[in-house]
Amino acid sequence: MTAGPENNAVEFAEAVDPTPLERQQLAIGDSSRHTFWHWVRFDVVASVSIRAGVDTVVDIGAGSGMLGDWLRERHPSIDYRFQELSLTLDAALADQFGAEARHSPDAPIRGAVVTMLDVIEHIEDSGSFLRAVLDRMESGGSLVVTVPALQWAFSSWDTELGHYRRYSKRSLRTELEAAGFVVDEVGYLFPEMLPLLPIRKLRRAQRESADFPELSPWLNRVGYLISSTTARLSRVWPGGTSAVAVAHRPKDR
Repeated sequence: MTAGPENNAVEFAEAVDPTPLERQQLAIGDSSRHTFWHWVRFDVVASVSIRAGVDTVVDIGAGSGMLGDWLRERHPSIDYRFQELSLTLDAALADQFGAEARHSPDAPIRGAVVTMLDVIEHIEDSGSFLRAVLDRMESGGSLVVTVPALQWAFSSWDTELGHYRRYSKRSLRTELEAAGFVVDEVGYLFPEMLPLLPIRKLRRAQRESADFPELSPWLNRVGYLISSTTARLSRVWPGGTSAVAVAHRPKDR
């Protein structure tokens, strides 16, 4: 029997012994595993794309490609392109969206909103990485970044996923500006989920995995209703489990 694309991706992943992060991303690639906290982030991306008047999103560090699935369902007029350095995840993304949707890590980025959703916390020298992305973008091009928030909440969950740090609004703004971006807005998402951070922090036993929990459709709907409402006030919250920034490349560069 000939293996299908999904089987090929799984076999490739098993052959190269995927990391905990890769295993997590492969597991949540199924749209049934998408959650309200993903949808809220994707809403930000769609809103920025519409305001910028562009019809393409370049998803750097695309992971499972959840953003692409969501755009295909909710905003089919927005073209999805992925960039992923993990060979395991890149193979799965190519199976899912087609190799033609792959955006070369060396290619200029024109007429697109760039997204890095929970990416730069995985990169030790994130400043150099951000400067390299800036250099590829066109003048005035937009960027959406999300990161895990509040360094005091750093836990074994972060370690398992390969995080180097968590961010405050100030540190995220500082890092983006140091790389040359102009920050248009920065804020916290999911303030209602802050009580979960100490619980995760206190769990000191070694984790077998760092997977996200599976939520029922009802709980996802309720969570989305709450979190999409609080996201509208992201700039005023003093904290949240994630930070989000919208920035652009200066027009005079």
